[in-house]
Amino acid sequence: MAVIGFSFSKILIEKKQPIKSNLEVKSSLHVKNVSKEADLKLVEKKDTLKFDFEYLIEYAPNLAKIEFHGHVLFVADPKDADAAVQDWKKNKSINDELKIRVYNSIFNRCNVKAFELEEDFNLPLHIKLPAIERSKK
Repeated sequence: MAVIGFSFSKILIEKKQPIKSNLEVKSSLHVKNVSKEADLKLVEKKDTLKFDFEYLIEYAPNLAKIEFHGHVLFVADPKDADAAVQDWKKNKSINDELKIRVYNSIFNRCNVKAFELEEDFNLPLHIKLPAIERSKK
């Protein structure tokens, strides 16, 4: 399966009060729906899977939040696409291999956008970036 599309349908950022030194940043990612897109036959003999998602970053206690809503599109063999949709309808679950690919696609796009918004709204980064430190002798 390969990613063939990504789109945001909603981006919300809200800074409710000044950021304090004693804060906790939590994030959560939820797939809201899995479906086949019959109208999107972009690759011959393949199906298009659509994963609707919601990614939240919350600055506690009740200081700020960032919300992303959207979807990611994957191209898949019809058999794999049918299995993914049936798993979703039956158990609201995604098999582990596919889940890793879907989540990484969402994280890659949302985290980059979140960094921009955090800078614009003077919020601390929600994840720690690598940094070079002086070695301790």
